[in-house]
Amino acid sequence: MKKLFNIVVLLGVMMSPLAAKDIYVRAGATGNGTKESPYGALWKALKKAQRGDVIHVAEGVYYGKGGCGHFVISVPHLTLVGGYSKDFSERNPFKYLTILERDKNYKGKLTGLGEGIIEGDERNDHSGLVIDGFVLNGETRNTYAKDKSKIIPAKSWRGALIKANGANIKIRNCILLNPYGKGIYIKWQGQDNEISNNFILNTFYAAISTRSAQANSRILIKNNTILFGWFQPGNGGSYGIFIGRQGQAVIENNVIGFLLTEGGEAGYGVSNTFGNDLTQLKNNLFYQCQGGFYVYTDEDGRTLVVWKKADLDDLNDDPESYMLDEAEGNVVENPKVKPDKWYFGKFTSFVASKPGKLNMDEMNQIRQMLGLPLQAQKASARKNWGMPYPVNKVVPNLVSSTQKGVIVNKTFEVYASKTEQNVPSSYNSVDFEDFSRDSKGKSFSGEAVEFKAGIGASCSEYLLKDAPSTDYKCVKLLKPGESDFTRKYVFGYLLKGSEAYKKFMKYSKRKRTYNQRGGITIKGKAYYTGKPTYMYPVGIIIYEVNK
Repeated sequence: MKKLFNIVVLLGVMMSPLAAKDIYVRAGATGNGTKESPYGALWKALKKAQRGDVIHVAEGVYYGKGGCGHFVISVPHLTLVGGYSKDFSERNPFKYLTILERDKNYKGKLTGLGEGIIEGDERNDHSGLVIDGFVLNGETRNTYAKDKSKIIPAKSWRGALIKANGANIKIRNCILLNPYGKGIYIKWQGQDNEISNNFILNTFYAAISTRSAQANSRILIKNNTILFGWFQPGNGGSYGIFIGRQGQAVIENNVIGFLLTEGGEAGYGVSNTFGNDLTQLKNNLFYQCQGGFYVYTDEDGRTLVVWKKADLDDLNDDPESYMLDEAEGNVVENPKVKPDKWYFGKFTSFVASKPGKLNMDEMNQIRQMLGLPLQAQKASARKNWGMPYPVNKVVPNLVSSTQKGVIVNKTFEVYASKTEQNVPSSYNSVDFEDFSRDSKGKSFSGEAVEFKAGIGASCSEYLLKDAPSTDYKCVKLLKPGESDFTRKYVFGYLLKGSEAYKKFMKYSKRKRTYNQRGGITIKGKAYYTGKPTYMYPVGIIIYEVNK
């Protein structure tokens, strides 16, 4: 063993970056993830990804591992960027469609599949996720009548298109359509969440839900086009945006329309029935929301509906009376879109006219523009129901000319990977006993060390200022040969989503085997924890883990 006092001489405090990566994916490719030689499958890139990586995905259709249509996010601060041309020379998500869906011939079991097409793994931190430029199509997860005029719920996948549980999540420039369930359902945390410039179409229950938002969270919902909502039996709906009890939803410049009611229930543009008075509602366009533009519970516990233009004008002038923090510029106006003729004909044949709430004259103007016969009477509510909206009829058909909703002619965001750690260029081998309080344990102050240790349990002793619980996982590193019940351990801190974290968690599944072999090799920086009563008062920020 090299002596500890040689550290400074050997290292010279030289550091090298633990670099995040830019990973490239193109459907059908057979490479290793570089721009010149991309992966052919997005799921494989996700499996290899680490904290801070950016995955760039070219146009094409991606079905997921085994065709399951399920893409799992298991590391924090990951960025998924779609909408590239095949050679990655240009990015326009509404021109170069990067489609995520289940293979219509999927042969696997449904056991173990998560709810979302993109889903954050609740067992692992996936905060800081950015999803930009994808088409998430739920059509192939559902079953329809032969002519596709009706969804068959018992044979369809009930679930959101995007589901997550983390802080500061951003969803931009996407087309989300055809779930038999919600569009976006996230347990929102943090102040920097964003849903912007997305089409969210043909949803059941709610297009966007903040129902499970955590206290002190903030969600910016801006420039989205939310159209065609259905009531979901056994769940309810339809809603454009459903506001939860906690957090602040800032709802700006969205187009929200064509939301159906059934049996006089729901069909609301924005629902605030928890009476969340932090909500902001500004410059949104509402159209053909059959149940009303805004439903809320007031301070006296009454559930009331804003469905008249005059009341919406009053809401803009007096937001506090409507359980809103701010409101202005909200209008009732035709969004001037041109829906797919086949779809809109069937959609409007489902609608039952409600005097004062649904203007069939305006609906017929759109039917006439599309060359459909005028509709003058109520149709069968189950004749046409939940049919899929065609992906190729979203842009430009549903782009509003009112300057609200999705903007397709814009400069799209540019992303590059970001390094989050600097690691030593070399390490000094030490014996585990060097960490004891009777040896050198109290003298460690950031020395780069390499040693053998057994795999212990997770813990919650966050004793180092450079390893906060928000970003690091704390584990016990045991003196080789010791059991889980020993007091002979140091604290290890793994940056969530890093290569070291992923390898440690993998080895932990067989920790008994590795511990019997003498443990695993740990490389990191050692610090005195300030706990002199501990037998081994040292914490290690771990940079490398090996067998």
